Amino acid sequence: MPETQKAATLIVVAHPEDVVRLFSTVAEGADLAVVTEDGGAGRELEAVGRALGARTTHLLLSPSEIGPWCREQREQGDARVFTHSPQEEAPLHREVAVLVSRVFERLWVPSTGARPTVCTVLDDAAFQRKLSLLNTLYRERPDGAQGSACTDPLRDGPGIEAFTEVRSTDMVRALSLTKPEIFSELADPWGFAGSSYEGKRFALTAKVLESLCHASPPPRRVVDVGACEGMMTEHLLSLFPHASVQAVESEPRFAARLRERLGGHARVRVVEASAEDVALEADLVLLAEVLYYLSDDACADLLDRVHASHLLTSYGGGFGAKVHAALAGRGWKVVTSETLASRIEPVDGVWSPLLVRRAGTEIRLWKR
Repeated sequence: MPETQKAATLIVVAHPEDVVRLFSTVAEGADLAVVTEDGGAGRELEAVGRALGARTTHLLLSPSEIGPWCREQREQGDARVFTHSPQEEAPLHREVAVLVSRVFERLWVPSTGARPTVCTVLDDAAFQRKLSLLNTLYRERPDGAQGSACTDPLRDGPGIEAFTEVRSTDMVRALSLTKPEIFSELADPWGFAGSSYEGKRFALTAKVLESLCHASPPPRRVVDVGACEGMMTEHLLSLFPHASVQAVESEPRFAARLRERLGGHARVRVVEASAEDVALEADLVLLAEVLYYLSDDACADLLDRVHASHLLTSYGGGFGAKVHAALAGRGWKVVTSETLASRIEPVDGVWSPLLVRRAGTEIRLWKR
C-alpha cells in the first residue's frame, strides 16, 4: 500500500496520561481522542500529542461523543484502532472500550490478560521520555496520599507496550463475563454454546437435576429464574416430560429470544419480569447464577419467598458460602451436589486472545 494510502491510526482513551502509559509506541502520526469531562485536559492532551508526534488531538467531553466521532473517522477510510482493554478495572476505561467496539469490528488493545500480538520494548530514550511525560502530567494533577503508604509500585510496566488484536464481540464477552453489566445486544454473551467451562457446568447441572426424574412424585411445576435465552429451560422440558415450566427473564432482549425459542411450546410460559416480582412457588425452583445481581436485602427477601419442594443453586467462593449458609438457616438441606473447578479460557471459549478465569461453582439441589 502506498504511503499516501496507509491506514490511519486512531487512539481513543479516557485520559491524556493513558496515551502515554499504554500507547506511546503507536502514537506517532496517530489521531488521538481523549474522553473526559475536564475541559482543562485539552492543554495536557495537546502537550502529549506534540511530545509523541501525533497527527491530531481531539477532546471529547462525554462518552456520548465517542460513537459519533468514531463513525466520522470510520467514514474517512480504513483505520487501525487502539483503545482500552475490557480487562481494565477503571469503569470509564471499560465504558470507552465498549463504545469504541460498537463502531469498529477489529480493535487493538493492551494485552492485559491476553495473548499479545505485537510487543515493543522501549529503548532508553523512549523510556525516559515516557517517564518525563508521566511525571509532568501527574505533577500537574497530584493524587495526594490516598493509600496506606507514601510510595506506590508502578504496576503498568511502562517499559513494555504489548497489544492484542481483538474482535468487537471479544470486547463485549469479556465485559459480560467479568463485570456486573449485561450486554444483551450480543447473542449468548456468556459463551454458553462455545465455552468448555459452561458446557461442563450445564452437564453437571443436568446430572444433579436427573436425581429428581424418579422422585415420587416428579416435579410437575418448575420455575426457571434467569432463563436467559432458554438453553436450560429447553433441557428441563426433556428432563421432566410432564412438567410445565415458567421461564422468568428480566432482560427484554433475552426474553425476546426466549420467546422465539420456546414461546410456542405448550408447556412453557415465558414471564418477562424480575425475580423480585414473581411468585416462587413450584415443585422445583432454579436459582442458578442470578443472585449476584441482587442487593443483600433483596436476596434475603427472595430466599424467604421460595416455596418449593426442591431448589437448585449454582454459586461458588465466598458468595456461594453466604448463599449456602442462608439456605441452611432457612431449613433447606442438600440432596446432592457437584463441584466445578475454576478454569482459565478464552472469553468465547474457543480461540479469542482475551482470557478470563471462570471462578468455579458448586451446583446444589436442596429440599425441605
